[in-house]
Amino acid sequence: MQPNIRTTNRQNGGQLITGTGSATGEFNSIDIIADAKFNVLTGNVSAVANAASASAPTIPAGRTIEGLFTVVTLWSGTVIAYNR
Repeated sequence: MQPNIRTTNRQNGGQLITGTGSATGEFNSIDIIADAKFNVLTGNVSAVANAASASAPTIPAGRTIEGLFTVVTLWSGTVIAYNR
């Protein structure tokens, strides 16, 4: 079976999320543009988000989180969530 090239190459577009912004949809990866803390990250990756800002881990700029996500909400930072 051939992989879905559009999905693996991020050609389905994405959403820029900044500050305390939020996005809903179906996302398959998240690029961290500026150090980020997640308030809500609903999907198949755990221990990244936290309802308390002080307890949320900081994900450094330049990292990518791979997985399947439906809700992305930040405490701080800038990310691009790529459409599935």
